[in-house]
Amino acid sequence: LASFEQTWDGLGRPGTWWTGAQRVAIAEASRLAMGDGPRPIGVAPPVLSDLDRVDGSGISDLALEVVRRVTAESGRITAIWATEAIDLMGPGRYVELVAVVVLTVPIDIFCGLLARSHQPFPAVIAGEVVGGVPDGVAGGEAYVPWLVDGWKGPNVARALSYVPVDNARRMAMVSSMYDGSEFFEMVWSHRSLSRPQIELVAARTSALNECFY
Repeated sequence: LASFEQTWDGLGRPGTWWTGAQRVAIAEASRLAMGDGPRPIGVAPPVLSDLDRVDGSGISDLALEVVRRVTAESGRITAIWATEAIDLMGPGRYVELVAVVVLTVPIDIFCGLLARSHQPFPAVIAGEVVGGVPDGVAGGEAYVPWLVDGWKGPNVARALSYVPVDNARRMAMVSSMYDGSEFFEMVWSHRSLSRPQIELVAARTSALNECFY
């Protein structure tokens, strides 16, 4: 659970592009979107350029809509939609928003599977955002710029590398939830389920969630 605690500890702290209060607001909006679920087919989403873009101490209507799409309607994200959202928000704010969502949703789901209440959000820590673009990132290969210089490894590991701190938290949580170093062992004899059985459950879960990576 160390990676979960690390995620929660960083949630209320000032990030690279969002303040601690805004990061918690993103997480709160994501939790609400998970509860609401996707909009019915045929219900048109709002036009992003028509939404208020002033974040202030909280988050704007634009950010709320992006949170909802990323959280509950990720299967409906298209390149055109993502390009517009990134152009309106900026790549840094978009990537960090996505990072907050993908860091908190798995923890909420995990609590639900254990029949536990959701973890209360942490207290907000005051402070200014850090800002800055990391060295070695470039656009053109994905919806958002990511690390290209000297990169070796799967694309999923650099997906949010535009915001290195949150990407590191994400990969730590991925490692903890995917059995860490045991992920590379093809034969498991120390668990109730074998490795092929685990992969079948994972593949079926991914298909139901429309995760086709």
